[in-house]
Amino acid sequence: MKKIQLFIAGDSTMADYEDSHYPQMGWGQVLPYFFTDEIKVQNHAASGRSTKSFLSENRWTEMERQFQSGDYVLIQFGHNDQKLDKERATDPFTTYQENLRFMIVSARGHGVTPILLTSIARRHFDEKGFLKDTHGHYPDAVRQLALLEKVVCIDMLQKTSEAIERLGLNESKKWFMWLETNQFSSYPDGAKDDTHLRKEGAMAHAGIFIQELIERSHPLSRYVKKIEVTE
Repeated sequence: MKKIQLFIAGDSTMADYEDSHYPQMGWGQVLPYFFTDEIKVQNHAASGRSTKSFLSENRWTEMERQFQSGDYVLIQFGHNDQKLDKERATDPFTTYQENLRFMIVSARGHGVTPILLTSIARRHFDEKGFLKDTHGHYPDAVRQLALLEKVVCIDMLQKTSEAIERLGLNESKKWFMWLETNQFSSYPDGAKDDTHLRKEGAMAHAGIFIQELIERSHPLSRYVKKIEVTE
């Protein structure tokens, strides 16, 4: 039986990590736990990549070689498109959207259905207990492009922001790479990272994405296992 491939194009928040990095995990890394065997997740997300560097390094080209009609591709960039270095920097409403549009057109040309996602939230609280806006105009650029290109857009920024705020300043640390000294052998000095996810956060973020598929009655929701994820 031919499997449906679910490709992932994204950055470190979605990427796969070796066991040597445990407990760090991208939320794309744990997506296979949520789907039946009829879905094969192909995770091409890579740390530090923007739309510009992902394309220039031919990472999208490698995905194209594997595309088959009936597949899907998740596209989530933004964290590194904000960076100022010329290898990664894009402008939200010009080069960023142009790169995303290229991916959309390419996917559709291969019979693959694209799904756009806004970046997940960073754990940066203000004094009132709300998350700070750290993504600038990039999420709005994704939302706008999705409307223009008639692409499904899952607003991971909004959904993960709401979830993190519900957890609060201290409890939300359990989702991110906040580690005590000598808590994990890979991080003897501990860590205080408000961007990258640990296993619990990866599972929670993937669960948020899955719940969105279900609520939208998206075709991929037919392949979701009966897995309950709690915060």
